[in-house]
Amino acid sequence: MKKELSYYMSLRYPVEIRIMPDGMHRAEIRTVPGLCAYGTSAAEAIEELEDVREAAFEMMLRQGKEIPLPRVFLEIPIDAFERLSNKEEIAEFVV
Repeated sequence: MKKELSYYMSLRYPVEIRIMPDGMHRAEIRTVPGLCAYGTSAAEAIEELEDVREAAFEMMLRQGKEIPLPRVFLEIPIDAFERLSNKEEIAEFVV
């Protein structure tokens, strides 16, 4: 069943914020390659990212491309990860 743009826009994608060497803020959705935006503040970059995300998702739907669903990535120290009993189950989410 094909989902509408409103479905994908209602999903909460994790956003990574980085401050660039020139002082600009970069907001990125890592699960959607190439989906990023810039601003003079984190808030501005996130606001811009929402516009970019909507335009990108619209285009992907028109072209029949799959839109990746949100994923959460975990940062866990290696020694702590090695002690987990369920590490095989979560390995794909650990960076």
